[in-house]
Amino acid sequence: MSRILRIAREAMCTVAGNRIRFLMMVTAIFIGVTSLTMVICFTEGTRQHVMELVARHGLDTLMIRPGSGKDSTDARGLDRSIVSLSKDDALAIETSVPNVLRVAPIQNQRGVDMKYGEKSTTAEVFGVTPDWAVVRDFGPSEGMFISEDDMMQYGRVCLLGRTVKRTLFGDVDPIGRTVQIRNIPFIVKGVLIEKGVSASGKDRDDRIVIPLSTASKRLFAQDYLNQIVVQVRDVRTIHETAKEIEALLRQKHGLGPDDVADFSIREPTELADMASGTSATLASLLLAMAGISMLVGGIVIMNVMLISISERRTEIGLRRAMGARKPDIMVQILIECLSVTMAGGILGVLFGAGITTYLSFAGIMASRVGWLPFAISVLSCTVIAVVFGTYPAKKAAAIDPTAAMRS
Repeated sequence: MSRILRIAREAMCTVAGNRIRFLMMVTAIFIGVTSLTMVICFTEGTRQHVMELVARHGLDTLMIRPGSGKDSTDARGLDRSIVSLSKDDALAIETSVPNVLRVAPIQNQRGVDMKYGEKSTTAEVFGVTPDWAVVRDFGPSEGMFISEDDMMQYGRVCLLGRTVKRTLFGDVDPIGRTVQIRNIPFIVKGVLIEKGVSASGKDRDDRIVIPLSTASKRLFAQDYLNQIVVQVRDVRTIHETAKEIEALLRQKHGLGPDDVADFSIREPTELADMASGTSATLASLLLAMAGISMLVGGIVIMNVMLISISERRTEIGLRRAMGARKPDIMVQILIECLSVTMAGGILGVLFGAGITTYLSFAGIMASRVGWLPFAISVLSCTVIAVVFGTYPAKKAAAIDPTAAMRS
């Protein structure tokens, strides 16, 4: 044990005596570990952010849309050429499937013109029922939501998303004021809670919500639905519930066993898997780039160590002549490499974690600093020290003491 400690002390003295080379090698590892740490923190933060967005959409909900999913669709995945979903379908699902808790039939159109005074904008308009606020967890932060009376009276009332509210009203309270939606006056009844960006990158606050009855008869002039959102009682049987709904709709639409369905049902697990797959692909790409940085750092360390060993031939030969064994020389060189990589690794992981924390605090990028980057950095530095230090160590141990002393 004392022999190992003596070799380690000599290795530290050697490293400390060549500060310029030490800084060169530390810098090479520092850059690689900083990149690796930032990639891990950003990847973990992005994955967590995406999964939060998925959870906001509702892990207890099923999304039913017209079309088989194989037809031509628009940018949001809605098939505008098929009008297969009706209010009767929504009612049948709510009354016939035991595990269904609530059903929210929806009509929606994008790019609808609206204005208030001299200000105008376009947004997505949703025709919904009172249950929509509960099913989608999208109630009002100010004012009141759509009521059953609004539905029965075809009320011309609306709730504004935060983006629309800021565009048309700024800091002015919009409740009770009248906006024009396609030149039809609607009284602002409330302001929706802020939801931010969806998993697909869409602004969920750039919308207006009106009663479904009003949308059908007064604004869109259509009876078919663009979506049906179903909230289930027991999440554990959500897949079986989706199969029951599929069978019910196939029967109502007169579809045979071999007929292609004119609707599609998306389960929340599909959304979660899609988000996880996207996050994993991004992580693989960024980790590959960070790995290249670490590889370059290892090559730099190996080359600098080879130069150092070439200049220390006499010193190594003298140590061999005084009784140092080949394993002692190899251990010393490996300890020198390990000390350099660990120094660069510690500085890199701290610097990388600091940058990602700042960017996350500033709202520029999502990040999550945990134990993982520290553990991976320590493991990576150890591997680099062993892999790229073994060849210089063997070369140093192979120096012939007689030839080294003669030179």
